[in-house]
Amino acid sequence: MFGLGPLEIVLIGAIAVMIYGKRLPEVGRTVGKTVGDLRRQWQTLSRELEAAARADEQAERAPRALPRGDEPRGQRVVESPRFDPPSAG
Repeated sequence: MFGLGPLEIVLIGAIAVMIYGKRLPEVGRTVGKTVGDLRRQWQTLSRELEAAARADEQAERAPRALPRGDEPRGQRVVESPRFDPPSAG
C-alpha cells in the first residue's frame, strides 16, 4: 500500500488519533465518501470518453456525402433547400 510498511501505517494512525481524536470516525466517513464520489465521477467520465471515441470511429466508417454531380447511378441524392436572400430593391 503506497510502499508503506506496518510501522509507518501505525505511526500515521497514531498521529491521526492525536490530531482528530473523537472526530476520527467522522473524518474517515467523509474521506471515504469523497473517495467514492471521485471514483464514480472518474468512471462516468471514462464511459463518456469511450462512447465519444466509439461515435467518432462509427462516423469515420459511415459513407461520406458525394459532391454534386458525382451521384452513383440509380440512387437519389437528397439536398437541402437553398437560401436566397431578399433582394435589396
